[in-house]
Amino acid sequence: MMADQMGLDIEALRAATPALPGVVHFNAASSGLVPRAVLEAMQAHLQAEAALAPHEAGVAVADAIEAARAAAARLIGARAEEVALTTGSSQAWNAAFHALPALQGGDRVLVGAHEWGGNVFTLVEAARRSGAVIETIPTGPDGRMDTGALAAMMDDRVRLIAVTWVPAHLGIAEPVAEVGQIARAAGVPYLLDAAQALGLLPCDVGRIGCDMLTAPGRKALRGPKGTGVLYVRQGCAATPGALNVRAAGWQAGKVVLRRDAARFESNEYAPAPLLGLGVALGLALDLRVEEIRRATFDKVAALRAGLSGVAGVSLRESGVVQSHITTFTHARMTPAEVMQALRAQGVTINAVPAHYGPLSGLAGPVCRASVSYLTTQDEIARLCAVLGAL
Repeated sequence: MMADQMGLDIEALRAATPALPGVVHFNAASSGLVPRAVLEAMQAHLQAEAALAPHEAGVAVADAIEAARAAAARLIGARAEEVALTTGSSQAWNAAFHALPALQGGDRVLVGAHEWGGNVFTLVEAARRSGAVIETIPTGPDGRMDTGALAAMMDDRVRLIAVTWVPAHLGIAEPVAEVGQIARAAGVPYLLDAAQALGLLPCDVGRIGCDMLTAPGRKALRGPKGTGVLYVRQGCAATPGALNVRAAGWQAGKVVLRRDAARFESNEYAPAPLLGLGVALGLALDLRVEEIRRATFDKVAALRAGLSGVAGVSLRESGVVQSHITTFTHARMTPAEVMQALRAQGVTINAVPAHYGPLSGLAGPVCRASVSYLTTQDEIARLCAVLGAL
C-alpha cells in the first residue's frame, strides 16, 4: 500500500481520483484534482434537474446545501450563520470589501506585500476614486510580513488591513494570527484571503482574529470550480453592495436585510457545484487538515530536495516549508517555455506572472510547482527528470 507515514491511505485516495494516474499534477495551487465522490454528487443533481426541473430539484437538496455550510463552518471554527457559500474567492473577496464602509479621502488601507493581484487592483481603484491611500506592510528577512512594522503603522486613519495568507507566487505563509491581534487591538477590520490556505493549513477564525475570510473550493479542498466560502464575523458591520430576494426581505415598505452571512449569497446559485463542495468539505474534515498539511509538506520537502539537484534550476524558497508552493526559474528557458515543455511530457506546472503579486517586487514570471497529499515520490522524480532533460 502507498500509505503516508501517519496513516493517510494515499493509494486509496488516488484510486478515488479519476484524473489519476493519467496526469502528473504539480498545479494544485490552481486547482486540486477532483475526487470521484464530488463528481458523482454533481452529476446526480444534474440528472435530477433533468428529471424534475431545476427548481424542484434545488428545493429537494436544500438540507444538503445547509449541511455544506455547516461543514465549512466546522472547518474554520465558525458558526454556520457566519458562512456564505459563494461562486469563488474573487467574487467573495470583492463582495466583502465593498460591504465595508466606503473609503474616504485620507483613509489608509494597509496591505500585505504579497497580496493577491486581483485584490490589489480593487483596492487601488477604490483608493483612486475616494482619495484614500494604499500602503504596503514591510516584510522581514524571511519574506514574510513584519508584524512589528505593521503595529508601528497603525493610527486612527487606518480603515482596513488586507492580507493574503499564502501567496500564489511564493511558498510562504503570513503570520495571520499576529495580524489579527494588532487589528483587534486597534478595532480595524481585517480581511483575510485564504485562497491557497483553506484545506491545507488548520484554520480557526477565532484564533486568527479576522473579520472576514474568503476562499475557493477548487484548490486544496479539491472541490469544483465556481464554488467558495465567505466567513463574516457576527457583528461585523458589513452590508452587501447589491441585494436580492435571498439577501433581504420586504416589510412595511422597507428592505429588511438578513442578519446571517447568507445575505451575501445569490438567489441564482447553482446547487450542483455546492453539493460537490459539500462532499469536498466532508473529505477534508474526515482526513483532518493537520494530517493534510503534514503529508503535503513532506512532499514539498522532497520536491525541493529533488529540484535543488537539477542543473539550471534556481529555487526561490529555502528553510522551513510553509506552504504547498515551490517556485523556481530556469537558466535557459522562460517560465512559459518550461511549462509548455513539461506539458508536452504529461507534467503540469504553472507559469505565474508578476501581476499575481504586484506589490511584491516580483520582476517577472516564475515557474510554480505545487503539490498535494496525492503527489508521489515517483511523480517528483518524473518532474525532476523531465526538467533535467530540457
